[in-house]
Amino acid sequence: MPLEFAGPWPPQADVPQVGFKEPPDHHEAYWLYGYDPDAKVGHYLYLAAEKDDVLLRRESAFMLLPDGTVLAQQGAGRNSHAATAAAAPMYRLAGEEIVAGPLAGSELVEAVVDVEATSVAAPWNTEGDWGEQPPSLRYHQFYDARGTVTVSGTAYPFAGPGFRSHSRRRRDMPGFTGHAIINGRFPSGRGFGLLRYRATKDHPERGRGFVYLDGVFHDADVVTWPHLDEAVPGGERLTIELHAGRHKAVITAETIASAFVTPAPEGRRYGAHTGDEPGTVISPAFARYEWDGETGYGGLERSALRTAITIPAAGRPHDGRTS
Repeated sequence: MPLEFAGPWPPQADVPQVGFKEPPDHHEAYWLYGYDPDAKVGHYLYLAAEKDDVLLRRESAFMLLPDGTVLAQQGAGRNSHAATAAAAPMYRLAGEEIVAGPLAGSELVEAVVDVEATSVAAPWNTEGDWGEQPPSLRYHQFYDARGTVTVSGTAYPFAGPGFRSHSRRRRDMPGFTGHAIINGRFPSGRGFGLLRYRATKDHPERGRGFVYLDGVFHDADVVTWPHLDEAVPGGERLTIELHAGRHKAVITAETIASAFVTPAPEGRRYGAHTGDEPGTVISPAFARYEWDGETGYGGLERSALRTAITIPAAGRPHDGRTS
């Protein structure tokens, strides 16, 4: 449970809605996202209520392993064999498959993820005074993780910093052109984060950020943030600049490893499938941050229209699809 709320919600708002939706048209999701630089293990675990159903859930999971491979699974909901998150095998993606998507014979493995998250800061109200108001909610919260991912009998313990999200809101996707959700934390205890949307036909670029100093969140203007415009598996050098009154943070980021998924009406496909068709490419990544000489780690998720992304020749996509 949170230490305290930084938004306009009572503590019981953190409890998931099971068997009902209030309001009925709101979508609910939980998210855990972190990286252990010592173990070289990253975790991205997302659980969302299936649209128009009060019982079914859909999961998305990406796990980065020490050898650089990425485990990927998106399923459950109406694609599972029960009214719970699916327990299907995960793709083990390596090399060009991370960008291009799995081949027909790509390896499938059984994986078990066990993670315990201990909150270390109050939640940050991502919406503030510009987004949706109650009864909608969305907040992010820093935590310390400890857990194990076991792959085909081999256990990989991990710890390290992370952040969680809980949202309960409408998802109005028409006109969506891309976003970024970025969070990082440092050994000194300070941190930063942002939620930013790319401009659409009807709305200018919007969103907000924070810097976290000495246990206090400072609301920040997002001056510079990285768009997703190329699909590469890692090694991107990016810049983030946040202004929070007298506090100015210029943070350089390097992606350690990125994954890619392309939602489509017929189902989600792993890999970055660009082209003239409508829709977006989503890229969850794990990143290393530098801020005034201090190194930290965290999650860096971005998305963009398929038409706005280029792919190096070596990463041309296959036809791998998720169920």
